[in-house]
Amino acid sequence: MAAAPAARHLLAQNEHPGPPLPSVVAALAAAAGDLHRYPDFRPQRIEGIIADWQGVPAGQVAVGHGSAGVALDLFHAVVEPGDNVVHSAPCFDAYPLFCEIARAEARAVPLGPDARHDLAAMAERLDERTRIVVLCNPHNPTGTVYSWAELTDFFRLVPATALILLDEAYVDFARDWAAPAVPDRIAEWPNLVVLRTLSKSHGIAALRIGYALAEESVAQRVRDHQVPYAVNRLQEAGLLAAVSAQDEVDRRIAEIAAERERLRAELLGLGWTVAPSLTNFLWVVAPGDQLPLRTELERRGVAVRYYAGQGIRIAVGEKDANDAVIEGFGATAPAAP
Repeated sequence: MAAAPAARHLLAQNEHPGPPLPSVVAALAAAAGDLHRYPDFRPQRIEGIIADWQGVPAGQVAVGHGSAGVALDLFHAVVEPGDNVVHSAPCFDAYPLFCEIARAEARAVPLGPDARHDLAAMAERLDERTRIVVLCNPHNPTGTVYSWAELTDFFRLVPATALILLDEAYVDFARDWAAPAVPDRIAEWPNLVVLRTLSKSHGIAALRIGYALAEESVAQRVRDHQVPYAVNRLQEAGLLAAVSAQDEVDRRIAEIAAERERLRAELLGLGWTVAPSLTNFLWVVAPGDQLPLRTELERRGVAVRYYAGQGIRIAVGEKDANDAVIEGFGATAPAAP
């Protein structure tokens, strides 16, 4: 059997389809002249940049090596062996892994039929040993969302001894999603940790810049578990350039959203079931045999993420990549359950 051609449309990791902004590239080039110098022992300057950008005190910010790095620091800070963590299934791959690292019980709760968290079922899994409950909103891998009112109804069921990790890695794409400003959220919910990243919306995944916003004592517990020199000069320069170019970032987000809706409409027209999404990716329901579709997509050089027996996650790419996806799905009948 011939090997599949090398993928040229890389749509498996929810990456931004465009290259870094020119201003970011220029900032990185300028910062490269200092690569022989150590970064700050503690990342206070980058925390200050994010605090000013997000309108919170610097003490409410914890930064790290991508949002996954900050989340792992949080796990180290609050989870002991024998504790449990409640999360959805499927979810971002890192969370089950972090449970293993922390030697915690991972209480994985299947998604509901609407491809959203089953909040009622998650509430039933909470107990006195629950240390973190993870909510991805918008959700990864389905792109679905809960309203702020729905989320806070669930927050009221979470014990005060557990932290609510609200992973908002894709929130910049959810322009129609309304919620209070983060300082107001933290003031009302002191056990809330809002997790974000610049990897997706700002298109700098390789720089690994993530941050958490939380009540000061919680943020300090995260910072206490961070490795010194954890944030480098290139990350600092890239962050400052990226947040200074918000108009351009917003324009590119709007372009991705328009392509997302075009792609979803085409796939729906072909008979596939596609969840509504407020992210830079789509979730196609595919519980049956995925091999025929995989073969067609690989023939066209398309790499997507397959969840066996459940569905397929497709990052929104540039127009030619999305057209290749449409062709591959058009050549395959929707899989039967």
